[in-house]
Amino acid sequence: MLTLRRQSCTFKVVTVKFGRGAIVCVLCFSLGFHWLALQSAAWTSMIVQYSQHASLGKAVAQTFDGAHPCKLCKGITAAQQSEKKSDASLAPIKPDLICATRRIALRPDYTDFFFVAPEINAAARVKSPPTPPPRSELA
Repeated sequence: MLTLRRQSCTFKVVTVKFGRGAIVCVLCFSLGFHWLALQSAAWTSMIVQYSQHASLGKAVAQTFDGAHPCKLCKGITAAQQSEKKSDASLAPIKPDLICATRRIALRPDYTDFFFVAPEINAAARVKSPPTPPPRSELA
């Protein structure tokens, strides 16, 4: 019984962690962080490649001057531009702020409801309360 509880608890923890990880990944992709990761990898490889033939300072300068892009940088730029073109090709949707069809709901007529007052006669008021039980046991 104890092992079953531990397994179900472990399954819940793994499921929650997997769900959070999936949400983070989807959010990163929707914000375009995958392009940033690819560009960072391209820059790193360019710095390593250029530093083999020149000093580190010149390698960094060549990497970020924009005049010496690598194949990966060109591919990333092309993919980003095609993604922007596909987003721009979608026609903007204008929301219809005035509803063309309106429903009129008719309410039923209002009717008053009168509560009946209870009748209390004088005879019910005059009767004395019942006598208390004997208290011989308590004394």
